[in-house]
Amino acid sequence: MLLRTVPAREGLLWMRQGFVWLFRQPWRALALVGAYVLGVALLSLVPVLGGVLPLFAVQVATTGFMAASRAIDRGQPFSPLLLLDGLRAAAPRPRQLLLLALLYVGAVAAVLLLASLIDGGALLRLLLFGQLPAAHMRDDPSLREAALVATVAYVPLSAAFWLAPVLVSWYGMGPWQALFTSTVIVLRNLPAFIVYATQWFALFIGVPLLLGLLATAAGAGGIASTLIGLPAAIVLMLAFILSFYASARSLLPES
Repeated sequence: MLLRTVPAREGLLWMRQGFVWLFRQPWRALALVGAYVLGVALLSLVPVLGGVLPLFAVQVATTGFMAASRAIDRGQPFSPLLLLDGLRAAAPRPRQLLLLALLYVGAVAAVLLLASLIDGGALLRLLLFGQLPAAHMRDDPSLREAALVATVAYVPLSAAFWLAPVLVSWYGMGPWQALFTSTVIVLRNLPAFIVYATQWFALFIGVPLLLGLLATAAGAGGIASTLIGLPAAIVLMLAFILSFYASARSLLPES
């Protein structure tokens, strides 16, 4: 596979493309993400495995999200069933995607276990099992330190898994080869990914803050401020999810 290198400004185009695709088919995009949220909520209710299954679903859903963006880019309609696109590929790709999902669960668990060395497992129990920290732990700096360690440790993990689902589902790579290839592509294009991530971070922080300040200045109450900010948050989330494919389209040969 030809590994492409793009300039840093390409990260700006990836972000913008997410909004372009969203405004082309907003209701289909909303239905797709709504179906995902509902599916994750149902999976989280499964006894014992409820904290793990949503993580398992992330890799399958990522392929579906990218397939939806590709469909919008090609002017094609789609339904929420496209979330299962990776499981409908020719054998053995679905099995390889499920193995990749299992590796993702193991990798996230390893990150949380690393954080457990600091907070005694409070963050792990919170994220995987929904168990709130004990009252005396909530103001303990070790919980914040563990969250910081987990965040830093997750960054290289995200590079490895960023393109891995489509490399498995669309290009027929094995899970380990896909993880290696995704990591190499992200590192070769790190400036573009930094620009991309910085923009989204600024939008997710800045837009709600700006809307909150405007609502306060207009004399709106807390409920009114929430009602104003919620649509903006939904638009940002949908555009962010749809923008995943922009990086894949830019960096990978056409599938």
